[in-house]
Amino acid sequence: MVLLKSKGTKWSASLLCAIAATYLLQSDSSSHITLYWFGTIFAIGIFAFDLLPTFVTAFLLLIFYILTGVSSPDTVFSGFLSPIPWMCLSGMLIGVLMERNGLASRIALFTVSRIGTTPIRLYLAFLTAGYLVSAIIPDTITVTIIFMAIASGMCHSLNLPQSSRAASTLILAAFFGSNISSASFLPNNIGLPGLIMVKDMGVTFSWIGFFVENLPYELLNALVSFTILHFFGSRELGRYITAFRNSAARELEALGGMSTREKKTLLLALMALLAFTTESLHSLPGYYAFCAVVLLGFTPLFNLLSTDDLKEVQFPILFFIVGCMAIGTVAGELGLPTWLAQNLQPILEQFKSGPLVSLFAYWTGILANMVLTPIAAATSLSVPMGEIASSLGLTIKPVLYSFLYGLDQFILPYELTPALIMFATGYVRIKDLLVVMPLRMLGTSVAVVLVAAFCWPALGI
Repeated sequence: MVLLKSKGTKWSASLLCAIAATYLLQSDSSSHITLYWFGTIFAIGIFAFDLLPTFVTAFLLLIFYILTGVSSPDTVFSGFLSPIPWMCLSGMLIGVLMERNGLASRIALFTVSRIGTTPIRLYLAFLTAGYLVSAIIPDTITVTIIFMAIASGMCHSLNLPQSSRAASTLILAAFFGSNISSASFLPNNIGLPGLIMVKDMGVTFSWIGFFVENLPYELLNALVSFTILHFFGSRELGRYITAFRNSAARELEALGGMSTREKKTLLLALMALLAFTTESLHSLPGYYAFCAVVLLGFTPLFNLLSTDDLKEVQFPILFFIVGCMAIGTVAGELGLPTWLAQNLQPILEQFKSGPLVSLFAYWTGILANMVLTPIAAATSLSVPMGEIASSLGLTIKPVLYSFLYGLDQFILPYELTPALIMFATGYVRIKDLLVVMPLRMLGTSVAVVLVAAFCWPALGI
């Protein structure tokens, strides 16, 4: 065990995996493709084992692409020219503000204390609170942090052992509530990059449209996730449920009435969301209109944000996002998405069924998530998914959405940043994840087929 935990072993494992993958994927026609695979897989290993700060790894990967001639600086740093990192920055600012003012906790605790009288109702409370908070905080990571703080506080106040099934169930319930709800809204951390990549293929999207088109799957996802969780730990959780409810009620009472700053924060968040969702009315780019409204929080008009709030923003995450986007952008420049589409198409042609192709895309996302970061997979593989759908005479959105759903699944925490945040609470064990998550993957596979067969055709996509 000591050997497995040593950094030297992790460095060696990352390097050996990179060498093995490069050998299998090397290109006889282009040394740049071979170098791309080596640098990318090596960086992913460093990400997975947390050997370096994410900012350092992401920046070194960008520099590697440039110094080895794999790509140009204009392409490598093009992620900064997209709206995604700035949307995330603005979302984190709203999150910092809502967390500091106690508004996010108020929303979540109010829902939990009023609804969570049984384990099942507690799950519903977390999901409901997730939809309320996620609608006004467009950043999955921020919402996850808030929910993990609330759930960890409940576990701590009740002195739940970290190895208890009740504690694991509570943390996982909060995680599902935040993660599933966040995936229903734009801009989320994975959906927006994927949609932007296929925008040139004629795929249009809007905030309301994305919500409506994804809601059927996400509700089935919630049903599957919480059903598994119910059988996993509801019996033990039920012994503490009254204390859970009282704990939430006490914390809510301690917050007192809504302050002026909370009301102004809520107004700012709603205005920013409105600016994003009404792009068709004001004809301004919705992404940047959203950012502009959030930044008004620094002005005397709202007087909510200050330079101290900027110190709370996790700027390294922005470099991590841009680094992951570069993996996809550089892959596109090297022609790898087209190569992948050409190799997958003969397999998919055998299915000749929209639901089965969606199921294949879903599992492609799951497998891609094991070797790529979700954002990297979304930016590098969304176009191939779109090309495959078009070549088979299918509409792009169902195939793309199914692929993105796969990217939201994981078994081990390294595959998904919100999962790392959840695991960092210390209340969830790997052996718990090895039971719950594979069952969840199988259950949501059925959900993908059902939605592709019935819901999406009814919605006309």
